[in-house]
Amino acid sequence: MLNSAITPITTYAMCTVKLPKGVIDNIDRARKQCLWRGNDANRKKGGNLVAWETVMMPKEKGGLGVLNLRLHNDALLMKHLSKFYNKANLPWVQLIWSKYYTHKVPHAAREVGSFWWKDVLRLNIIFRGIAKCELGNGASVCFWDDLWTDSVLSQTYPRLASFARNEDASVMEIMEADDLDTIFFLPLSQQACEELEMLQAHLEDQPYDEEAADHWVPTWGNTYTARRFYSQVFNNLDAHPAYKIVWRSRCTPRVKFFAWLVLVDRLNTKTMLRRRHLNIQGDAMCVMCDAREEETLDHLFFECQFAKECWATIQIDWDVSLSLLDRYTQAREAHTIPFFTEATLIAAWELWKVRNDKVFQRRDPTPSLWLSNFINQCNLQSIRFKDDLRSSFCVWLDAFS
Repeated sequence: MLNSAITPITTYAMCTVKLPKGVIDNIDRARKQCLWRGNDANRKKGGNLVAWETVMMPKEKGGLGVLNLRLHNDALLMKHLSKFYNKANLPWVQLIWSKYYTHKVPHAAREVGSFWWKDVLRLNIIFRGIAKCELGNGASVCFWDDLWTDSVLSQTYPRLASFARNEDASVMEIMEADDLDTIFFLPLSQQACEELEMLQAHLEDQPYDEEAADHWVPTWGNTYTARRFYSQVFNNLDAHPAYKIVWRSRCTPRVKFFAWLVLVDRLNTKTMLRRRHLNIQGDAMCVMCDAREEETLDHLFFECQFAKECWATIQIDWDVSLSLLDRYTQAREAHTIPFFTEATLIAAWELWKVRNDKVFQRRDPTPSLWLSNFINQCNLQSIRFKDDLRSSFCVWLDAFS
């Protein structure tokens, strides 16, 4: 709902202008209200189970996939930069180039123009970090600090770059220079001379056409898209494969959301409520068994005698010596059934519901009651399965009826 109903309301504006931080904070406040408190305007604040930064992470990276508005805003605005640097055949692009940057590199010149253009141009640091210039005449690219060869020259030849008269000189200015005295402060040191020789050999392999225009391309392909940039930001983040497995399951979103809360250890067990300094009735002991153990995630779903009986009923074993995420992937590999993810999510979901009935409705749980609820829920969830998987899933369920 957040990504399909609330967030798109702002997308039209974010395609054009950079939203102020206060505006984004107010929108996020409304999105948090929608996610954690729904339509209940009288519900007290402080019910956020997971940090908002985690919620805005992609699902396969351990988050909930809610769009990060600041990042989304930058991604949308950088489409203008891509058009500008590539000198697209648009009136505003031609106007800005001819008015402000006839003989200048845009990101090396002082800020000029309207507030809109200044906001867009300030994103050039990000854009130049994900784009490489395919050299034409070199008018739009800095010789030392932009990526137009295999590497940034100021980093490859740092001693030589320290002698440069103009650190922001364009490639065109360097290529058309009359002599070294117009480029460097002379005399050069011995190390700088050695780097100069290497640079000259390096530049011999670089194409240069003074009649052609520069072409800026993103590192992932020929066309810049906001969606691709947004996903690229999170590519280097490591996340456990269990998150992707859960979100790709065929269960309803509500069950997958519950499973996500379990994986990030934010389910409202009694131990979690105590950690959050919220009122819990009585003590923090498990109500499903007589072991007098605290109601943690591990105990409630794996170590409790009631849970063990339920898992044994459907013939699923867990290695409780592993962490929760590793435990799940190990069990999935050990059990060859193709619907293992769906079956375990539904089983855990029904365990949680039986536990809530005990806490709030004072209904005594039994493994047979849990199994009946499990089978009924599986039949409902199987409607979302493909026919061949659904048939094998129903056959597997019949063995426990």
